[in-house]
Amino acid sequence: MKKPALIMLAIAAPLLNACSGGPNEAAEYRHSVFHVIAWHFGTLGAMAKGEQPFDQAVFERKAGILENLSKLPWEGFQEGTAEGSDALPAIWENRDDFDAKSNRFQEEASTLASLAREGDQQAMLDQVGKVGQACKACHDDYRK
Repeated sequence: MKKPALIMLAIAAPLLNACSGGPNEAAEYRHSVFHVIAWHFGTLGAMAKGEQPFDQAVFERKAGILENLSKLPWEGFQEGTAEGSDALPAIWENRDDFDAKSNRFQEEASTLASLAREGDQQAMLDQVGKVGQACKACHDDYRK
């Protein structure tokens, strides 16, 4: 089994458990994924801001995890799942724009992982900001 598949399996098991039951499993699912994204991205952001020493191996690992995670939450945005979550109904009213922003986040996360594998520290640190901007673009329009 490849390493990314093992990572996804390790992440999926707790997420599936967190999503079992409840009136809005889709919202619980995406919330769980975003929580895990924030956990890993937090380390990258801290390195980019100089709040944590730069560690190439940790950065590369976390960027790879983020790339995989960036693909997961979107299927949780099902029609009728805004209630009781931070998602705004505007997601479903402007679905094409929402999808474009989610795709941009995935692309920026993928670029970050590629740069991390290449090892250009300044390019990696600059890309962290672009990933953050992609997150913020969606939050500004589609999150309470």
